[in-house]
Amino acid sequence: MKKLTFMLLSTMAMLLWSCSSTNEVKPLPLSQYSVAHPTVRDIQYQLEFPGYLQSELVVDLISRVEGYLMDVRFEAGKLVTKGDTLFVIEPRNYKNKVQQAEAQLLTSQANLALAQTTLARMQDAYRSNAVSEIDLIEASTNVDQCKAAVQSAQAQLETAQTNLSYCYILAPESGRVTRSLVDKGNYISPHTQLATFYKDNQMYVYFSIEASKLIWAQNEAKKSDSQVKKAGAPFSSVEVKLTDSQGNEQYYPGQLDYLSPSADISTGTVDMRAVVKNDKKDLNNGVYVKVTFPYKDVKDAVLIPESSIGTDQSGRYIYIVENDTVRYRSVQVGQLQRDNMREIVKGLSANEYYITKALTRVRNGQAIQPVVEPTDSTSVAQ
Repeated sequence: MKKLTFMLLSTMAMLLWSCSSTNEVKPLPLSQYSVAHPTVRDIQYQLEFPGYLQSELVVDLISRVEGYLMDVRFEAGKLVTKGDTLFVIEPRNYKNKVQQAEAQLLTSQANLALAQTTLARMQDAYRSNAVSEIDLIEASTNVDQCKAAVQSAQAQLETAQTNLSYCYILAPESGRVTRSLVDKGNYISPHTQLATFYKDNQMYVYFSIEASKLIWAQNEAKKSDSQVKKAGAPFSSVEVKLTDSQGNEQYYPGQLDYLSPSADISTGTVDMRAVVKNDKKDLNNGVYVKVTFPYKDVKDAVLIPESSIGTDQSGRYIYIVENDTVRYRSVQVGQLQRDNMREIVKGLSANEYYITKALTRVRNGQAIQPVVEPTDSTSVAQ
């Protein structure tokens, strides 16, 4: 019995050994992660502030005479040329006043001519003692009164002609006009606003900057051996960023043309203004924009995508790869660029590899199989 039990145990041991030898546990393959060298290129530091657009010229078109609005001679929102007639207010009464003033002027001129002729004859008669001195004085006074009457009539005629011209409201410059605020056929009184005119060949961009930040940025620009400094005064050129509802951005170059000589005591800000060309007419009055302007150049900046940088309680961090092993590293970041690349000021050198994606899955000290991504050679400094 004991011999049989021993044989069974031996057989089972051999079977177990045979199974273990044929099903050896193989190590799992290492996870693959994309890695890349940082991009190295020259960048420019910029400040960004909110602002708003205003047309170069904004004119409220207001009636200066009363009467029925007889005609509206423009298409709302379309381009008009300087001198085009936009509105016509009933001119008949004002034409009649011009005719009355013209008639009064002719009468005054005729009276003056008669008075001057009478004075000449009085002077001849006075020399022959045919009239008294008082008669001569009266004739001379009558001439002066007639001259005054002529001047008064001329002034009345000019006033009547001016009032008649107010019946025709003209475009002050070439630009665009809003829709008419008064329909044709309505009776309007003086000082009634009819529409608003915009000259928008170029736009003004108004924005404000903290006085302390302005002083700091100016000092930074002076210390930087850069194109900003070589261009002369800092902030001479700006860019206006317009963002649509889908997040698409458009940039328009401009020139700074006004810097307030005084800061606002209540807010501590300085008002600034830039001029932007609007040749395509795609910028509109009253639109809010972002204004950016450079203040410092950085040579050979180290850049990686913003998505490759994580954030924790200690600040910003990245994962680098050393000997196929992941290492956590805190970094100091600089300004974000338009292509969504972020400068790494401290914590990463140009010849190191960093993990580009999947920051939430990778762990410090983890062994990986790195997959090297190509770096854009066109942006790497030579």
